[in-house]
Amino acid sequence: MAANGGLKMKAARAREDLARTGRLVLRAPALVRGAECAIRFLLGAMLAGAEIFGGWAPFGLALVGCSGSGLDGFCALVGAAFGYLSFLGLTAGLRYVAAAILIFSVSFAFYDIRLYKRVWFMPLVSSLLNGATGFVYLADSRWEAPQVIFFGTELLLTGAACYFYRVAFSPWTGRREEGSLSSRQVISLMILAGTVLISLAQFTILGDLISLGRIAAALGVMVIASQGGLEIGAAAGVAAGLCMDIAVGAPGACTVSFGLSGLVTGMFCRQGRLLAAVAYILTNAVTVLWSWEAGLRLALLYEVFAASVLFLLLPDKLTRRVGALLTREGSSDTADRAMAYVRSKLLETSGAFQELYATLRSSFRRPGPNDGNTAAIFDRAAGRVCRRCALRDACWQRDYVSTFNALNDALPAMVDRGRGQASDFPLHFTSRCLHFPQFLSAANEELTALLARRQYQARLQESRGAVCRQYAELAHVLGNAAAELSAELVPDPAREKKLRGHLTALGLEGNASVYYDEAGHLRAELEGPDLSALTEPKERKALSALLGLPLREPEYTGGGALDKVVFTQAEPLMAVAGVAARQKDGETVSGDAGAWFRTDAGLLYILLCDGMGSGPEASRESSTAIRLLERFLKAGVEAEAALRTLNSALALRGEEEGGFTTVDLLQIDLFTGQSALYKFGAAPTYVRKGDTVSKLSGSALPAGLVDGDGVSPDVTRLDLEAGDTVVLVSDGVTGGRPDLWLRETVSAFGGESPKDLARSLIDAQEAPGSDDRTALVVRLERRKL
Repeated sequence: MAANGGLKMKAARAREDLARTGRLVLRAPALVRGAECAIRFLLGAMLAGAEIFGGWAPFGLALVGCSGSGLDGFCALVGAAFGYLSFLGLTAGLRYVAAAILIFSVSFAFYDIRLYKRVWFMPLVSSLLNGATGFVYLADSRWEAPQVIFFGTELLLTGAACYFYRVAFSPWTGRREEGSLSSRQVISLMILAGTVLISLAQFTILGDLISLGRIAAALGVMVIASQGGLEIGAAAGVAAGLCMDIAVGAPGACTVSFGLSGLVTGMFCRQGRLLAAVAYILTNAVTVLWSWEAGLRLALLYEVFAASVLFLLLPDKLTRRVGALLTREGSSDTADRAMAYVRSKLLETSGAFQELYATLRSSFRRPGPNDGNTAAIFDRAAGRVCRRCALRDACWQRDYVSTFNALNDALPAMVDRGRGQASDFPLHFTSRCLHFPQFLSAANEELTALLARRQYQARLQESRGAVCRQYAELAHVLGNAAAELSAELVPDPAREKKLRGHLTALGLEGNASVYYDEAGHLRAELEGPDLSALTEPKERKALSALLGLPLREPEYTGGGALDKVVFTQAEPLMAVAGVAARQKDGETVSGDAGAWFRTDAGLLYILLCDGMGSGPEASRESSTAIRLLERFLKAGVEAEAALRTLNSALALRGEEEGGFTTVDLLQIDLFTGQSALYKFGAAPTYVRKGDTVSKLSGSALPAGLVDGDGVSPDVTRLDLEAGDTVVLVSDGVTGGRPDLWLRETVSAFGGESPKDLARSLIDAQEAPGSDDRTALVVRLERRKL
């Protein structure tokens, strides 16, 4: 056993320290564990004395059941046995001691099995073993009806208390965020405190007049109500009063007094302890006076006065800590404020990028120094060669016009060729020049440098333009994201109420919310412990009938403390796709790549890219384009913006590595049928509506081939409906030949199998094998509910 191994290891370490140092060294963890065990022992003894209905005491057994098989469980067992024998005596207590030993034994024996870790296992075992030992004692009462009812109630309370005690101890035994308690943990701690108060109620002073348990209960209600507010104060008061009534067998007197006092005190939440104490005292006095005919219970007045004095003497740090534990989750107003803050930040960032784009664009368009004058190459060559020549003044001063005309006549041929030759210059110039070979060589060097500078400036301008466009696209994307955050989600209270009722009918705990997203589509989100049952197909059909709308397969997130299940409205249209592909003859890898996926908004995207050429390099280009587009589109970026960004990125990448790719992107709204076809140099697309086949072409160049402000994909808007078919093909399918055969094949398609149609297009004899061939067929159908 893991627990036994840990105990043996600690004992061996203690013996080693004792042998080495001659004294027993208690480390901080050992002291903490000792304190924990002492608390378990004291709680076991206290809860064993919590009697209800005149002699029934199930709460000590519940503590043993929730404490486990380790040292904690053993200390709880010893404390419970001590408490039962002390409070109930040998005869009545022996039955509970036997049950406690059996519960601990089962926990010890089944510690390592998976069943033990189920939340219901130990509560069920504790109830059954309590019933097994109490069955014999119940036979002595001849099965009288009151005893049977009390016995059944005790078994239920044993299991319930075991469950809630485990939840109450979870912040102690498990990990949690500092200072935060869930609602279940707060309720469980209140139940644990209430059962302890039942035991304390038996301790009285001043001739059995004043109960220490009722003083502690009143003090607890004051603290919780003054820090938690009206609702929590009323709940704490009713719970504490009910415990006190159960302890003394009174018919609701304490419940009314504590509950009403907690409610009124909660109205003065965090307005000062003195005001809260006065409110509690006055309310309690009123309830005592109301019950004058039933007998004036002055003891309640004394107890409340004593509790109020203790309440005023409590340190502020303790009460503030209780208030921190009772702090509830932020309201929806807080969430709205957080969303508005994020939205404003996105808008500010978008504006900053837009301004940066405008600033850079205006700066890059300013004319720079005129370093591209071709005539300057002769001036620079003359500066290098002619300045020491004896004929310098004759050539460049007296005969300047003749020299200028000779060089001007030679310049066009030099620029066209990229290099000058002696034949480009007139004979009178070459024969007179004393250093013509050196002058021609210097002029060629200057011309090469000039052409290199021109090419560099052109590339620099292209790169600057691409950077500016990327900033503009980024500003556009951020602006769209801010607009999406601005869109209000419309709740549906009627359907939400139905969904919560359905959860209750299934016996599931959790929160449910039903609303419509920015596109007006229904979403139902459920969060709670163990919601895996909702993922069953029958449950999806039941929820579809309950909400009156068809639902998709749910998105399920589990494995943590809480499960999350999200249902979204199903689209009325569905797409059936088929694809067929074949690489170029002699190649092992196709340069074509395709993909399709659906977003949460009901948009279906079909992608087909054809890389330059064929083989591995073309495959790399097309796959990169597919991967980048898929990431952008799934992130919610608009299709045209994503394509422009891809084109700029591929153009910059192509400057170093070369290459480009065609892009076919089909976007279909499965709710409305509104569609759009985007093309970057792709082969024609064929759309069949009824018996008519339309051919859709574009004029845009492939992505990555050119870039600029006016470069955008070709866009064709479509209105598709059930029965329509769209065929995307790469250019290798037709091979540049007439496509009449392809249109006839699509027209003759009966709609049975899109995959068969795609295969027939690839296998057609008209399609040559000199290029990669891919056909992707999409047919829309009405979704079957």
